[in-house]
Amino acid sequence: MWSLDVIAGVAMVLALPSGGCERRPSSDPAHFTHPSPVATGSAAAPDDKFIPEGHTSASPSSKVMTQTGSPEAKDTSVGRLANQPGCANLDPDDDFVEGPPDSIPDCEVRLEAAQVKFRSAILPTVKKKNLTCGAPQVVQYLHGPTKLRIWPSPLVTCHLALALVRLEEVANRTAKEILGAEIASVTQGGTYNCRSMARFKITSEHSFANAIDIFGFRLTDGRSIPVLRYFGDPKKPATAPESRFLRELANRLFDENVCSVVVTRFYDELHRDHIHCDMAHYHVDGSR
Repeated sequence: MWSLDVIAGVAMVLALPSGGCERRPSSDPAHFTHPSPVATGSAAAPDDKFIPEGHTSASPSSKVMTQTGSPEAKDTSVGRLANQPGCANLDPDDDFVEGPPDSIPDCEVRLEAAQVKFRSAILPTVKKKNLTCGAPQVVQYLHGPTKLRIWPSPLVTCHLALALVRLEEVANRTAKEILGAEIASVTQGGTYNCRSMARFKITSEHSFANAIDIFGFRLTDGRSIPVLRYFGDPKKPATAPESRFLRELANRLFDENVCSVVVTRFYDELHRDHIHCDMAHYHVDGSR
């Protein structure tokens, strides 16, 4: 028998509007601005400061980027997770917090209610140099409610798994609008990798299986849309419909709070062949 809390959680999932997550208000600077000058695509040394969206500097009054503790440290059902599990974190108090996502006690029940096919999994905490990697709550995501396949099947946090349901909805909506077809499958290049960010001395969300790199799409009419081929030069406007689809999708994943961080070639050339999407505590718009 489900508890009242779980039943309420399922009801909330089923009641969410199309897209699922509250949209960023148009007055939010994050909707319009790049994260910081160090993230605009210019060459950057690995020790450049990482400035979350909406901040111009790490002022003395701001929190420094800190670990939230071990992956088992937090298990909360209040605050942002109780409001919209699987959506981007918009809490400004978390803008300089680094660490694994908080647990969602009824996450697997929510996935079942969203018609997600998944397998429960385990990602033990490991230490690598100065990093603590792993997550307390992970699943292998097989497919979403429209049977769209993400290949290979990703190992992700339950938080990101819920976000993938919304990513599927936004991607299909965008593909139908711009390309006239839905998406049959997504090719991803990895979710879990215990490491620091390539350009910054903070832990990558990949270290918690809390990020996904999308390399391309296959449509239901057979067309293939690899990011490397179609995203295009960010200094030039998108003219081909495939390019417009990729850029608009990246914008929507951030603007509709599907992901806390969305990074494309607009951010740097490290992302010329994929769209990075993660569920960090902080938020960064590298989609435009």
